[in-house]
Amino acid sequence: MIMRHMSIRQAKIGDLQRIMALTRRAYRIPYRKSAFVIGSHEPNDIVGDFRRKGFFAFVAVVGDKIVGAVRYKKSGNALYLYKLAVLKTFRNRGVGSALVKKVEEAAKRAGCGKVLLDCAREKKLPGYYKRMGYETDGIKKHLDHHDVFMSKRIGGR
Repeated sequence: MIMRHMSIRQAKIGDLQRIMALTRRAYRIPYRKSAFVIGSHEPNDIVGDFRRKGFFAFVAVVGDKIVGAVRYKKSGNALYLYKLAVLKTFRNRGVGSALVKKVEEAAKRAGCGKVLLDCAREKKLPGYYKRMGYETDGIKKHLDHHDVFMSKRIGGR
C-alpha cells in the first residue's frame, strides 16, 4: 500500500544533510549488540561526491518532511542501489518499495541491464527485496553478519 500524499523526487544538494540524518536514524539499530557494523558509514565529502555525480538520490516526501531516501550510482551496465532508509514511523507503508521502483525506472532510462544491491541477512532484508523481484547472486560471511548480493534484470541493454 503506497501512502497517499507522498511524493518521490530527485534529491537536491540542500537535501543531503537531511538524508544523512535520516540514514543515521534508520541504520541506528545494530545487527547484534556486539556487532562491528553498527551504523551508516558516510563518505567524507558527500556534497563533493554529489556535485561530481558520484551518486544520485531519490527522496520520499510527506508534507515538507523527508521520510525516506535511497542512493544509487552507475556501475558498468547496472545501477547500484544503496542506503535505502525509511523513518521507522513510515515503514510498512510502501515508501521503501516506491523508492526502489524509482531507481528501477532510472536504470531503464539510463539503458542499464540490471539493478544491483547488497543487504544484511541478519536484518531480514533479502526477503524484502525478493518480494520485489530481486534474486540472490551470492553471500559473503563476515565475523558478525552476512552480506547478501542481489540483482534484478531491467529492460535495457
